[in-house]
Amino acid sequence: MIKLRVYFSRNLLFLVSFLMASVASGQVQSAIDSTSIEIGSVINYAIQVQGNKDKLVVFPDNKSFSPLEVIKSSKIDTLDEAGRYRLLKQYALTQFDTGHYTIPKQRVLIGDKTFFTDSLEVEVRDVLLDSLKIEPIKGIIPVEDLSETNWAKIIYWILGVLLVAALVGFLIWKFGKQRPIPESELPTYDRAKLALIRINEKALLSENKFKEYYSKLTDVAKGYLDEGVAENALESTTDELVSSLKELVKKGKVRISKDNISRFERTLQTADYAKFAAINPSQEDAKFDKKFIQEFIDVVERGKPELTEEEKLQNEEYRKEQEDKRKRQRIKLISAVVAFIIVGGATAYVVSKKTGAILDMVYSRSTNGWLKKDWFTSSYGVPSISISSPDVLVRRQAEASKEQQQVLLGNQIYTFGGIPEKFYALLNTLTFRQKVDVSLEDLASQVIPQLLAQYKPENLTQDTQEIEIFGDIKGIKVFGQFDVTVPVLNVELSFDYDALLFAEEGGVQVMFVAYDKKDKAAKEVAERMLNSVKFNSGS
Repeated sequence: MIKLRVYFSRNLLFLVSFLMASVASGQVQSAIDSTSIEIGSVINYAIQVQGNKDKLVVFPDNKSFSPLEVIKSSKIDTLDEAGRYRLLKQYALTQFDTGHYTIPKQRVLIGDKTFFTDSLEVEVRDVLLDSLKIEPIKGIIPVEDLSETNWAKIIYWILGVLLVAALVGFLIWKFGKQRPIPESELPTYDRAKLALIRINEKALLSENKFKEYYSKLTDVAKGYLDEGVAENALESTTDELVSSLKELVKKGKVRISKDNISRFERTLQTADYAKFAAINPSQEDAKFDKKFIQEFIDVVERGKPELTEEEKLQNEEYRKEQEDKRKRQRIKLISAVVAFIIVGGATAYVVSKKTGAILDMVYSRSTNGWLKKDWFTSSYGVPSISISSPDVLVRRQAEASKEQQQVLLGNQIYTFGGIPEKFYALLNTLTFRQKVDVSLEDLASQVIPQLLAQYKPENLTQDTQEIEIFGDIKGIKVFGQFDVTVPVLNVELSFDYDALLFAEEGGVQVMFVAYDKKDKAAKEVAERMLNSVKFNSGS
């Protein structure tokens, strides 16, 4: 489909100058920037109104420009001229079928009076193609027959995926880095040494933050002693902690020399002066105190009595428990990676073998999901017809012979799904150059076979009944069934179909839906789409 880009400002000067030159002839004037465009290009249409400020002005809405389509309308530009105003509104129009069209007279309300613009003739031409730049038609690409399963390829895929998964698992097990032990699970001694390393003495001492510096030092030392050496060390004063250490030495529970205990006591006293009396030592002494605390923790660790056999056994059990925990985590990681590779390989196989059609056969497409999702309601064709559907209908190129082109003014086709997908919806709107008397029953006997001609249907049946929607629009409903061999799958399926035919506004409108006979959800989707058909009346 041709992509449209609209720039109102491109032709604004032309439209405004044209309209201003015509003001003297009336209150309402209209103009277009071109009377001949290529298919899908834009015509800028402008309406200018002159009047008093106290009168309400109502411009035409977008539906009144049929058979052209309004793809954008601008806001109203207002020019104040000493108590009177001049209003300008622009519309971007287009058409996707070639031919000669008439932009109808547009109604403008000013207060309680009605004014009409002139109708305007426009031509929509085909886009001229440079034959030298057209690529040659590609040859026929053979389609693999999916009706026969190639078990050899499937087995190769499975073996390849399993081999890759096993290799990745082995590499992770052999060379994968072990997860570092969390700090909370480290022994007391290791945590204390790590905490001392983290004390940034250079930054703290350069800013004379002695109180913070010594608080961290004593917290580390007392925290280490509190776990397994001296109970309640964190809550003890300097004198209480020193007395407790001396008592432990007497009882033989730890080996620490008197000199080390005395030096530790002096360090704690220095810390007390810095924390509570703001009496700070020199930076050299402060650095020495940190070094001593590191050495003191080493002395205490070496001075602990050897573990009993029971304690050694408990520690060994704990070590094994932690090691087993890490192994389980590695196994989980390897299992997750292997599972990902297997699922990824299976997905790659499905994609590479284009098994979307096979999945459609197995799961009868996603018609149940269509009933649960939010539907789109859009308008299509000329005259504009509103339809609700699971997805927006796609415009298709309409092919017509020279004889048909002489009769038809417009031929627009919109589709959703397809026979290979086992659900096919089509909307076709035809407009004639001259008034034609149409027998919908006779037309139905020709239209339905033509819609399905490319699929070569068999056992096609057809019944009709008269219908009426919105109380005044009459038509017929056509329904029946047919058998068809689905392309690619090479499987024969039975379809039901329903179609609505109308002859409105000098043309014919056909809404056709076909679906797998065994799919109950598809039937509900078709009924819901057909029941949503609505003609949009112009203003």
